[in-house]
Amino acid sequence: MTPRAGSSPGRAFRVIDFTRVLAGPWATQILGDQGFDVIKIEGPEGDETRRFLPVMASGPAAGESVYFACTNRNKRSVVLDLKTPAGVEAARRLVRTADVVVENFRPGVMQRLGLGDDTLRADNPGLVSVAIHAFGDGHSAEWATRAGYDLVLQSMGGIASLTGDPPRKAGPSIADLASAQVAVQAVLFGLLDRHRTGVGCRRVISMLDVQHHLLAYYASAWLNAATAPPAPSNAHPSIAPYNLYRCTDGWLAICCANDPLWEKLRAALDLPIDPLWGSLGGRVADRARLDGAIELRLGQDTVVSWDRRLAAAGVPCGPVLSVAASLAHPLARTMQLGPWEFPAPPLQPVAFRPPPRLGEHTAEVLAEVLAELDPE
Repeated sequence: MTPRAGSSPGRAFRVIDFTRVLAGPWATQILGDQGFDVIKIEGPEGDETRRFLPVMASGPAAGESVYFACTNRNKRSVVLDLKTPAGVEAARRLVRTADVVVENFRPGVMQRLGLGDDTLRADNPGLVSVAIHAFGDGHSAEWATRAGYDLVLQSMGGIASLTGDPPRKAGPSIADLASAQVAVQAVLFGLLDRHRTGVGCRRVISMLDVQHHLLAYYASAWLNAATAPPAPSNAHPSIAPYNLYRCTDGWLAICCANDPLWEKLRAALDLPIDPLWGSLGGRVADRARLDGAIELRLGQDTVVSWDRRLAAAGVPCGPVLSVAASLAHPLARTMQLGPWEFPAPPLQPVAFRPPPRLGEHTAEVLAEVLAELDPE
């Protein structure tokens, strides 16, 4: 049996997906959308998100979790009991034919299952292995066994402290979703490294590192200028006007990052020429008075009216929309896969397989692997 050293021409990269819940499945779904052959390994009970509510109300997917569906299209589901020697041996055979392994168990779980990186790399030296862990690779004994769900990571990573008092998480699970994006980068850069060196590699994603990375200018201000973030608000710490402003029937976002944009806004709103507002620094320093003047003016008309007038004047602006209204916007793109509808991915997908039923492809995939490893 010869381990796979890389995809042959015309064949998709194969990903063995040992992930569950959100961060890992979102990463492997992105790969699946772009034509990677993603084989999702599930235990007999399935990914726990298969039991998350709500569920599809009717049709061929009635009773199936919409949460699971939104993170697991373009994959094939294989059921293996990794608590048994037979299940572990089947998993190892799958990995021998793969280019990539992605997992998001706690540190040490894969080793205890008999699927540690050393073992898998001995089977397949070209393997690119990516692990997503809440707090890195577990070098710190204090954190090695701690779970880290999205709310924990947003809280520890400083994000929740920026959203209000009391603190609130960002609406979407950005700790998971951003970590998934980094995991995709790790896969792609790992495959590039393998192309250059001929050997595989292991990359570990710390979700806490990702949260700190997302702090961006907040982190830089603290680390380099000892400047703490301002009180939580929708305002930008370095730009004004940059906020959400109340109109008669809702809220409008307005963002003016430079003097020409400010002048367009000032003229459109017929605001006075104030010397202090003539520079970015002056507007930031006098933000409260400036925002008050803008909101007083916007409070005289509707969101739609102001949005049209300011957009026509070249001012960056947009209404605050509900999820339903945003998905109904003329620019919103969706795609249909079987009974499921999803927002269209930012990158045009090249694969269109609906989310799999539990174990739907077990026999198919294991037969393929047997033929690849034992062609005679």
